[in-house]
Amino acid sequence: MRFEGSVPEVVDHTPAFDNGHWKFDKQMCNGVGFIYIVRDTYLERFYLGKKSFFGAGKLNKGKESNWRKYRTSSKALAEHFKIRPSEQFEFICIEEYQTKGTLSYAETWTLCKVEAPTNELWYNRLIEKVSWSVKEPISDKHKERLRRAINWDTFDNETAFKIY
Repeated sequence: MRFEGSVPEVVDHTPAFDNGHWKFDKQMCNGVGFIYIVRDTYLERFYLGKKSFFGAGKLNKGKESNWRKYRTSSKALAEHFKIRPSEQFEFICIEEYQTKGTLSYAETWTLCKVEAPTNELWYNRLIEKVSWSVKEPISDKHKERLRRAINWDTFDNETAFKIY
C-alpha cells in the first residue's frame, strides 16, 4: 500500500552521545570507569559488572579501552551472545565513578544489595573484594537507576534514562 499525502516530520529530541550500545543519560567517559547491567530480556536475568575507560597494564596504560563495544566478562552471557539475537539484551550504564577504589566498591555494593550470588535472577556468582580506598559514596542516581533496571514491573525503556 502506498502512502499518499505529506509525511509528517519526525524530530528526534534524544541527545546524540557516542556511548556505543550503552544506555546512559549523558556522554560517558567522565571518570575512571562505570558500573553496568546487561539485561537478558528473554530469560529475564541480569549481569552486573564494571568497566574501565582506560587501560592500566604495561601495554595499554592510559589508552582508551574498548568500552563502547564491550559487552561483559561473563562466560555464560558470552555463550548466549553467540546463539541469540542482540535485541534480546540491553546494555545499561548505571553510573560512572571518578576513582578506581570507588568503582570497585560500587560493583561490590551493588552485587551485595541485590544478593546476586544467591539470587537466580543474576548471572553473577562471585563478588570481587574491594582493595582500594573508597573516596566517594554510591550516588543517589546509581541507586535509582539500579532500582529501575531490575524492577521489571515498572521499568520503562523510554523514560528510565532521560536527562534529569
